[in-house]
Amino acid sequence: MKCLPTVLALLVLLPVSLFGQDSTAKGNATPFHQGQWAAQFQAGTAFGSLGFIKFRSPTRALVLDLRLGGAHSEELTTDSSGANRFSGLNSNAFTQVRFGWRRYSGDGATAKVVSHYSFGALAGFNHYASGNPTGSSQTNGWTAGAFADVGGTYLITSRFGIGALATASLSYQNSLEKTSGGGRYRDWSIGGSVLSTSLVATIYF
Repeated sequence: MKCLPTVLALLVLLPVSLFGQDSTAKGNATPFHQGQWAAQFQAGTAFGSLGFIKFRSPTRALVLDLRLGGAHSEELTTDSSGANRFSGLNSNAFTQVRFGWRRYSGDGATAKVVSHYSFGALAGFNHYASGNPTGSSQTNGWTAGAFADVGGTYLITSRFGIGALATASLSYQNSLEKTSGGGRYRDWSIGGSVLSTSLVATIYF
């Protein structure tokens, strides 16, 4: 929990900085234009995401990001007769949606490198199930919170760029576990992450 003050400060200061700057300031122009769209593909150490960007001006945009993940595994054992028998399974899945506002900065309409930062809200759902011949359990939960990020993009062409993104988030999680024996266990937590990094590829339309 020691990281929470840092995350909170980042989430508060970015919006203040965003609206405190003049988007028409000299040297802040970018190659983008109002009404332009872009698709953003993100790959990190934990998961990837697909996002869409809608430019409201050459320096401001709306960002919608979708993150999905999951896995399923089953265990089989061989008995004395050589037959395979079920011995256990584990299954998990999650989805998270992030929606926010992004500010871009460059050095002109022909800029090859643009920097940007964003802030916004996030919401998600997660599912986990496990079982074996003696019993099973299932946990469903939801997440809500806020995020902020900072990054840069190198425009290889006017339609394609690659870059890096560092993200911080703070969220509330609530979950309910049910067991085959009739047990019900509710749990909640508040947590965050500080500057997790990822590689980003962006296609501009």
